[in-house]
Amino acid sequence: MNRPDVIESRPDAPPGRAKMLLVDDHPVNLMALAELLRRDDAELLRAGSGAEALELLLVHDVALALIDVQMPEMDGFELAELMRGVERAKYVPIIFVTAGLRDAERRFRGYEAGAVDFLYKPIETDILKSKVNVFLAIDRQRRELTRLLAERTEAERQARESEAKLQSLASRLERTVGERTEELVESQERLRALAVELNLAEQRERARLATDMHDHLQQLLVLGKLKLAGGKRASVGLPAVEKMIHETDAIFAEALQYTRSLVAELSPPVLRDHGLGAGLRWLGGYYMEKYEMTVAVTMPKTVEPTLPEDQSVLLFQSVRELLMNAWKHAGTTETAVVLEQTDDRLRIIVSDQGAGFDLAAVAVTEPTGGLSSKFGLFSIKERMRSLGGSLELKSAPGEGTIATLTLPLRSGVDVITEKTLGAHHLAPVRKHDAPYSSHRGPQRSGLQQNAKIRVLLVDDHAMVRQGLRAVLEGYEDVQVVGEAVDGRDAVRLAEQLRPGIVVMDINMPKMNGIEATQEITARYPNIIVIGLSVNADDDNHRAMTRAGAATLLTKEAAVGQIYETMLAVRRDFCPVA
Repeated sequence: MNRPDVIESRPDAPPGRAKMLLVDDHPVNLMALAELLRRDDAELLRAGSGAEALELLLVHDVALALIDVQMPEMDGFELAELMRGVERAKYVPIIFVTAGLRDAERRFRGYEAGAVDFLYKPIETDILKSKVNVFLAIDRQRRELTRLLAERTEAERQARESEAKLQSLASRLERTVGERTEELVESQERLRALAVELNLAEQRERARLATDMHDHLQQLLVLGKLKLAGGKRASVGLPAVEKMIHETDAIFAEALQYTRSLVAELSPPVLRDHGLGAGLRWLGGYYMEKYEMTVAVTMPKTVEPTLPEDQSVLLFQSVRELLMNAWKHAGTTETAVVLEQTDDRLRIIVSDQGAGFDLAAVAVTEPTGGLSSKFGLFSIKERMRSLGGSLELKSAPGEGTIATLTLPLRSGVDVITEKTLGAHHLAPVRKHDAPYSSHRGPQRSGLQQNAKIRVLLVDDHAMVRQGLRAVLEGYEDVQVVGEAVDGRDAVRLAEQLRPGIVVMDINMPKMNGIEATQEITARYPNIIVIGLSVNADDDNHRAMTRAGAATLLTKEAAVGQIYETMLAVRRDFCPVA
């Protein structure tokens, strides 16, 4: 059996360096990881198996362990469980590194074994280094705290042995204790800030990935469906070609649905676009349905705060974790989320009538305390503290659980009311609307039923505009009179070209489609707006119809429905007398 070894950095490196343990049964992976993480302020301990890792943990104080999950004889989960039985290693943070599938059961097992994170191969270098930096910073703070506590203990011992000097040393000792206590509090605040920043960094990275997928991959898939729509018309009378195009179109539709779900998992667009209230409705009405959990979401209908992004993200994450706790541990399929607001604070209550638990057994203030760690309550409480808020729990065995998140509202936080909300949140939603339903009522306009339909296309993706143009120009009674690249451009071209119909994308830079629709329909009531979005969810539908759009289609549905929808809204907008 190979002996574990230590990779030493430069001989002139400073003493008292942190130690990281790297465990992988593949020497090449171990060497690559070691080279990636080599640094002057840390020693790297390498082990090719779980047994070698335990040998090292018996003699070294380790700041962080990066452990491969899939290893022979003793896998990473087994090693983590054994570490919890070793006094020297029981509190070592563990990041699992795996090339395995991203299934929830493996993640749950890893977290129960004591993991703080999972990284999947291939590893993203910047993310790994960022996480390592955080844990090394925590280790430095821990060692500093140990040093300070040792100094305090020594001072107290000397005071007891020198009773004769007690009077003269009393004031000095008091000052020392005060300074040390202040340093401890400051250190705790720094640790809390580091943890929150790590959390927000992860959420920002998720949002970036989701945006990249929406702005590129989903638009390419939509373009593919648009191209196939043209192919369908050209393949009439060619059964084999028609079949192939139909099958390819189904593949594109499935890929679009998959990317839409993946984007929602990474960073729900509804939270970014419409705020915390809409995010909670999505969480209760869509996300938890996957787990067969019914969530009743209650919130004010005529008032909703607009919170800073960091507050919305952290509150949303906390509610999601509480709901997942209910799903995993409460033994019930029904929960409730209530959002309340007073003049100076926001309160979110997550409750269930499930199994409950003994609050006395949950040491919420102890990060390594049993149930607290298992339920993630310590993380939620620290998260709320970082925002100046709090987490309160009420529970008892057999009587369910009530978790209350309270957040003081910052000075100057806007409050959206029904008057100011406009197109964004308040209209009732029907889950299964037809592709188009009239909401303007019969009106007359300058458009003639038999005249060509003059269309302005608005989308910040040139390929999508070209695809839509190709589809629409296949109809003799349609004339595409212009293309706009964002909302401002759309307002300008609407004034110049006076089209009959504007096909408007929602998500665009400078001015989004909702704002542009509101301005165009207010200035030019005779112009009809049809909204388009990759994610035509309830909140986007509400926002567009209240802004004045006739309807909202998904870009996927627009491939086959755009022409028929244009005819329908045109008939409703300018009926024949």
